[in-house]
Amino acid sequence: MNIQELVWTKSEWISTKISDSEPLLPQLIFVFGDIDAIAEALPITLLQTSYPNAHIVGASTAGTIESGKFSEHSLVATIIAFEQGWVEVATIDLLDNATLEERSQELIRQLPRENLKHVFVLMEGLKLNGSSFVRGLNSVDTKLPITGALAGDGWKFDHTLILSQGEVKEFQAVAIGFYGDSLHVQIGYETGWEEFGAERVVTKAEGNRVYEIDNKPALKLYQDYLGDYVQDLPLSGLRFPLSVREKGSEKELARVMMGINDDLSILFGVDIPQGSIVRLMKTNVNTLIEGAETVANRIDNHNNKSSLAIAISCSARRSVLKQFVGEELEAIKENLSENIHICGFYSYGEIAPFSDNLLECHLHNQTMTLTVIYED
Repeated sequence: MNIQELVWTKSEWISTKISDSEPLLPQLIFVFGDIDAIAEALPITLLQTSYPNAHIVGASTAGTIESGKFSEHSLVATIIAFEQGWVEVATIDLLDNATLEERSQELIRQLPRENLKHVFVLMEGLKLNGSSFVRGLNSVDTKLPITGALAGDGWKFDHTLILSQGEVKEFQAVAIGFYGDSLHVQIGYETGWEEFGAERVVTKAEGNRVYEIDNKPALKLYQDYLGDYVQDLPLSGLRFPLSVREKGSEKELARVMMGINDDLSILFGVDIPQGSIVRLMKTNVNTLIEGAETVANRIDNHNNKSSLAIAISCSARRSVLKQFVGEELEAIKENLSENIHICGFYSYGEIAPFSDNLLECHLHNQTMTLTVIYED
């Protein structure tokens, strides 16, 4: 695998990191960055002109990762040329008469199945139901893991954009299929949040809107526990997600607040089923950095060839880390092999499986996920 990295500087792409030799025939280019920059025609047109045979895909972000560190550039392009493997790309419009579950099923079915090793998915991150989309991914019998992310917009919470095959659109999703016996994929994820307070029951909810917890307005739970943080809701709610466990399940997922309604109901980034068991969660800078180390330590180095790691971290983690955001990424970089190039971004949702069942992905909040791709 041959990897080159470019950053956008208002009028041109500049190389920041080149592996042993430049990729002459790249098959794939990831472009992650600020929503205003990714909407511009010039940077994408220049990539298409320079690499006419490459699949160009990407997303707007809530922060971008460049060579394993937090990027100050508006756009980062990671250019990948495989030695033997290859990629196929499928794109789908999410606004039509079909449900989101049906749309995500169709997206995966567009990818040829022979020699398919892994699928990485990018989806609109703000206005559509990511939970339904991920349920559709799981209903397609792929016999392989799926990872990915929801796009962000730098905490503007207005709209997000997905880039596929040179076209930037709001309501779309793209799936990148990785192919070939030479490819090997490893996945890691960790939250870094811990629960506190009593278990409570969601007594009234619809989709991602929770009306009542323990038969009281949902917002009262935060008012009772958060003290001075309450006046800064919903932004301060990023620091205090809910741990959610559906009735009859042992799996716990973090869910982050996205908005508050006049009736004291709360909008979350992901669906919370009525009847779920919930607890508040908290964290600190050290715990998040330790969580990042844990993610990296779950990756077993396959070989010493140049390899790719796609790191997706939740925007809520960045809001807690603030000026220490680089330390989370440094913890990952220090615990991965030096041959692994790290790209990625801060998202509004992370798609990854639990380690005990790699064939079922989930939509997470507050996590750091790694998808590491090796080639023999």
